[in-house]
Amino acid sequence: MSNTSDKFSSIKLELESSKVRLTQIKTELNRFKSKSDLENSNQLVLEYQNNQIIQNHLLATTGFLQKVAIENQVLFLEGWVVSFEDDLVDNFKLSIAGEEIQNFELELRRPSLHLKKAFPKLKNVDQAGFLIKLPFNQEQHNWQDVLVILTPLFGGREGLILVNSIQSSIPIPSAEYLKWAGGGGEHGAFLRHSFAFLSYFIQLAELKQTDCVLEVGCGLGRMAYGLAHYLKPPGSYEGFEIMARFIKWPQQEISTRCPHFNFRLVNIYNHHYNPGGNVKAKDFVFPYEDQSFNVVFLTSVFTHMQTEEVRHYLEEIYRVLKWGGKCLCSCFLLNDKSEQLITEGKSGFQFVHELNECFTTNPSNPEAAIAFKEYLLLKWISESGFAVISKYYGSWCGRDKYTSGQDILIIEKKDRIE
Repeated sequence: MSNTSDKFSSIKLELESSKVRLTQIKTELNRFKSKSDLENSNQLVLEYQNNQIIQNHLLATTGFLQKVAIENQVLFLEGWVVSFEDDLVDNFKLSIAGEEIQNFELELRRPSLHLKKAFPKLKNVDQAGFLIKLPFNQEQHNWQDVLVILTPLFGGREGLILVNSIQSSIPIPSAEYLKWAGGGGEHGAFLRHSFAFLSYFIQLAELKQTDCVLEVGCGLGRMAYGLAHYLKPPGSYEGFEIMARFIKWPQQEISTRCPHFNFRLVNIYNHHYNPGGNVKAKDFVFPYEDQSFNVVFLTSVFTHMQTEEVRHYLEEIYRVLKWGGKCLCSCFLLNDKSEQLITEGKSGFQFVHELNECFTTNPSNPEAAIAFKEYLLLKWISESGFAVISKYYGSWCGRDKYTSGQDILIIEKKDRIE
């Protein structure tokens, strides 16, 4: 009996010990669920998320095909391009109207001293200029609205493509319109942004000429301007905008020339941009059928929306995208690097005022500029049914290497069967 009693006592002690340990585990889990512990674990979460992303192997470059002109039956392509790895371009792939051109004259290492001020940290930027000459037979070519795509090569590695059009039939908005849209009213800034994002759409989001496209927040039509030189029927473009003063120009100047481009005004409330709106962004249903688009774009939209609105828009984007469709969105991502640069005073935006799971530069007008913790935004994207394909950090916080001004995410609607 003594042995049996001892065994029961031992078992009882083990059970009591297990109960205590279980209580401790529950307490630790509850502590982990608290905001402070989640913040402390965000680096681990972000590392896991990064492991799920298909890393980008494209060489980080910046440049602009700034001049496309025809003189004496010669097509001149002039611009500049530089690698953030300090390499100089050694060749180009040239495509005109979708046809690859093999034979052309190329001048490299052309002086570009004016770029040294804009990019003081880049080596060799003062030799980043190039000039391409392509003689042609005038009778064999109609150049109007023809798209030129240059792929810079650095020791065989491809950089971001440079895009522009020949003899565009679409005018550029007036200086008054451009001042409303930002950029100081410069025609050159409008073209640079338009064709830079067209290069992102083509190369990063793999946009095809026959894709059906939705732009959320189409503004003055800056993105649509470049797309109008690329998308061809049965490809199509739909864009909606909340600011009435913007929508008139693309309706008059783009839709009349490109009937497959459609722009519509929606009266969504935004404290900064449309305080008279009668529909909240978190309740707005995109006016399109399910699975209508191959690609959705949002440039500088999530940068003016708070958490609940962003999460709702992700659901709507998922709904209107076809299976396997992609979304390119620009945003401000807060992570160790960008937060360090903000602390050091190197960022152009001081995201130091915390709201509901987001940060602003101005608590009295929060929608003027909003940033999100990177791990949180990636989590919401995943919960909405997307996979993050790639991400490209921007220059907004003072990075030495970047793709655009804002951070860019490429996300894909995954087929639930997979």
